[in-house]
Amino acid sequence: MLDKVVFFLHVVRSGSLSEAAKHYGISASAGSRWLSELEAGMGVSLLKRTTRKITPTQAGQRLYDRFSLINGQINDVFNEVQNLSHEDKGLIRVASTPLFAKYYLSQIIGEYVQIHPSINFVVIETAFEVDHVHDVDFAIRANATYRGFQDKDSLLVKRSLVREPLIACCSPEYIDQYGKPEYPEALKTHFCLYATTLVGGNKWIFEQNGEYNSVEIAQTVEADDSEILKNIALAGGGIAYLPYSLVNQELQSGQLLPVLKDYVSSEFELNLYFKPRKYMPVRCVNFKDYLIGRVQEMDKKNKNALGLPKPKQLLVE
Repeated sequence: MLDKVVFFLHVVRSGSLSEAAKHYGISASAGSRWLSELEAGMGVSLLKRTTRKITPTQAGQRLYDRFSLINGQINDVFNEVQNLSHEDKGLIRVASTPLFAKYYLSQIIGEYVQIHPSINFVVIETAFEVDHVHDVDFAIRANATYRGFQDKDSLLVKRSLVREPLIACCSPEYIDQYGKPEYPEALKTHFCLYATTLVGGNKWIFEQNGEYNSVEIAQTVEADDSEILKNIALAGGGIAYLPYSLVNQELQSGQLLPVLKDYVSSEFELNLYFKPRKYMPVRCVNFKDYLIGRVQEMDKKNKNALGLPKPKQLLVE
C-alpha cells in the first residue's frame, strides 16, 4: 500500500501517469493497476482522468496534502538511519539547466564517480522552475538578476554557483537588414530571442545612471536552451540576451556584435537548490561540497580566461 501511495504522489506532481511510471521505474500499465488497486482499497476515487491531464479529486488532494508531509518525514527517518553507517554510496538525483549540465555538471560527475564508484547518478535536464521539480536531491537553475533584484520566496535552500554579465547581441547581417537599437525601448520593434527561465520571460532589464529600463520585448523565438538562441542569432534571426562566456568567441570573431553597450545589463546567475533536511544523506552532503568547490574552481578559470571579474566567495553550508 505504501508504494502505491508514494506512486500516487508522483502522478499528482507530474500530472501524467506515464511520466510518474517512468520516474518510479515501472510500466505505465503497472502504474495504472496500482492506482486502481489503491482506489479500490480506500473505497474512494482519487484522480480525475482526461485525455490531456490527470488531476486529483477532493479526496485525492487531501491524501496528497497529508501524505506529502508524512512521506518527507519517512524519508528523514531513512536518511537518519542510513547516515549511521557513514558510507558514501547510493543514488543522487540532479535536475539541471542544459547549459550547466553541459559545461559544468558533466565534467564534475565524471570526476566524482571515479573518486566514489559506489555513487550512482540520475541527471534530469530541465529549465523549469525549481519549486516545480520534485523528488530530486539537487536542482540547478538559471535566472537573470540586477541591482535591487528581490528573489521570490522559496522553501528550498539556495546557493549561488556562477554569476556573470548578460549581453545583448546579434549578427552583422541582422544589423544590416534591421538596424541597431540605440536604447532599450527600441527593442520592441526588433526580433528578440529569449528564454523564459533565463531572464524572467519577455522582459529585459537594462540600467543607465541608476535608472532601470524594463522592456517588454517583441516575442519572436522562445527557447529554454541558451545555445539554441545563440545559433538563431548567428543565423540572423534576431537579438539575443545571453551570458557573456557563451558568446565570447563569436563576439571576438565578429560573428556577433554587442548592442546597447551604453547600458548596464543584468547578470546571469546559476543557483543550486536543495530541500532543507535535518538529516541530509552523507552521499548528498559530500557531493554538494564537491560540486560547489569544483564550480568555484572552474568558474574562476573561465573568468580569468575571459578577463571577467573573479567570482565572489561561495557560501558552503
